[in-house]
Amino acid sequence: MTRTQIVLLLFFVGCGNDPSTGDDAPPPDAPSGSACETSVVAHPGTVITTTGPVTGSADGAVMSWKGIPYAAPPIGDLRWRPPVPASCWATERVTTTFGAVCPQLNQAGEVVGDEDCLTLNVWAPSVATGAPVMVFIHGGGNVAGSGTDPMYDGAALAMTTGAVVVTFEYRLGALGFFASPALDAERTEHVSGNYGILDQIAALAWVKANIAGFGGAPDRVLLFGESAGAQDTLIHVASPLSSGLFAAAVSESGGSYHTTLAENETAMQAVVDAVDCTSAPSVPACMRAVPATTLAAIPSAGGPLGHGMRYVPSIDGYVLADTVPNLIAQGRHNHVPLVIGSNADETSRMVPRVTTAAEYQTAVQQQYGSAAAPLLQLYPASDYATPQKALIRLTTDVTWTCPTRRLARSASAHQAEPVLRYHFIWTAPGASGASVGATHGLELPFVFGTFSALAGFTPSASDLALSSAMGGYWSRLAATGEPSGGSSPAWPHYDAATDPYLELGPTITARAGLATAQCDALDALIP
Repeated sequence: MTRTQIVLLLFFVGCGNDPSTGDDAPPPDAPSGSACETSVVAHPGTVITTTGPVTGSADGAVMSWKGIPYAAPPIGDLRWRPPVPASCWATERVTTTFGAVCPQLNQAGEVVGDEDCLTLNVWAPSVATGAPVMVFIHGGGNVAGSGTDPMYDGAALAMTTGAVVVTFEYRLGALGFFASPALDAERTEHVSGNYGILDQIAALAWVKANIAGFGGAPDRVLLFGESAGAQDTLIHVASPLSSGLFAAAVSESGGSYHTTLAENETAMQAVVDAVDCTSAPSVPACMRAVPATTLAAIPSAGGPLGHGMRYVPSIDGYVLADTVPNLIAQGRHNHVPLVIGSNADETSRMVPRVTTAAEYQTAVQQQYGSAAAPLLQLYPASDYATPQKALIRLTTDVTWTCPTRRLARSASAHQAEPVLRYHFIWTAPGASGASVGATHGLELPFVFGTFSALAGFTPSASDLALSSAMGGYWSRLAATGEPSGGSSPAWPHYDAATDPYLELGPTITARAGLATAQCDALDALIP
């Protein structure tokens, strides 16, 4: 039995029944059917899942099911433990409204959400049978975001591509990534943290076991994510716990984590101190008694350019044995077709405003310390239209463009399955669009076809064509492991010698050699 089969078996056995009783569990590869007793007969709009029947709603040619529990609420004693199966239900469960978002701070600094949040959402063409499946991991720096965001509504993507689309919630912030030696002692693996990643694995296991009932093919699952969701996607590419749960992956503006469990536990002592549990007889008991709203309000350093304590996954020897780049460089990863890409101006909304060369120099020194001098030589302000443009280019290349190239090179050298790279360059019309350029996350409405989520923006015919092409590339990757096809330009497979990539903009063009001189220098300067 493979590790994936063991994970699925443990997760779905008896929906909360004791595995020692010998109760039969659904076969790990079972696409549908239920481990729970029900008298409901599947009918249009109703699917019998491993935990019970769910009834969705129709919106034109697309069906949707929202707020389906894929694991038990991680509350009480289940806080800071791996997810466990949801309880069974015997009668039809109406799934026409989203579940709660996981607790997080909103832009107003208020805590929103509910700790009972481990649910997922499915959109499917009403006539889907054996369709490719696209499972999305939302971004938000591991502290915010939700699969219920209108930007990620799967209806348009399902309708235009014929795919089944899934989004879901996973634990965030301190509730999803808090690590402590006291919690290590509770686990046979002697680890803690990474609960948000384990939630994602549970959601993928649920998809594997149930998606055929919604018209999807469990062996043709594309896992894709953006920002922190893309970083998490790459964790699944590298983690043995995720083996067999997806057949292809897309990392949109992702990267890798380098924090060990020990480092996280040291940094996150600040969380224990913040809730006055440091001297408690039992730190876990004290922490589990703290309201979720209090924990969700404890901030970490914001954004990928932030310094200080951050809620990030750990290299713990269980979920991850090493960094993602190291595991891929050693060939110790899940060999699946992989798309990895980034946007031309990722950091335009992350870096401070600078108007002079002196301000630019100060910003680089504050961000990169001892590495600032060679970086300023590599990216002199005089080479760019403004010091602000120089700062955006430098930080984008350091954080995304060049690490993306390194990862594409490594993956293509250690797997036979195709590796492909993209560079998204589209910018919105007008002065405001020019100022932010192809900023972080701008590709998302093109992938999902959700321009309606952008207030005041009306897509042009060119915009709609780019969106159609991107949805087609992603869905074909899910269906066949190869994104090229249809009327869109062919997407070249990656090779280190020429650094080919697909430029996604008003015109889709296959190019080669993106920021070669800068990335060559950065590879030596910032390994």
